[in-house]
Amino acid sequence: MVYVSMTGFRPRGIAQLPRFWWRTLQSLAQARRAPGVVLVQARIVDGTYHTLTAWSDPASMREFVASGAHLKAMKNFRNLGAGKVFGYTCDNIPAWYIVYALWKLHGREV
Repeated sequence: MVYVSMTGFRPRGIAQLPRFWWRTLQSLAQARRAPGVVLVQARIVDGTYHTLTAWSDPASMREFVASGAHLKAMKNFRNLGAGKVFGYTCDNIPAWYIVYALWKLHGREV
């Protein structure tokens, strides 16, 4: 079993991009070193910046979200833009496009 999570974020205009990218690069580096991480991917689709992560368990993902660079990024989230998240437990890591389709259908605003 793995816990899969997708976030999609749309920055509020070009002026926010430098701060957004700084926070994103720090958070991605943290995710790649986080205990329990299985997969970290990032893609841009139609101006929305997506991260797809897979974790050995939901607790590992929650520890990552509530610490370090990711926590700092979340404190500035509303100032930088808006987004949606979706996560679920499954047997195997699904293809990116499957998680993306589920994110579009079931993602919740954050």
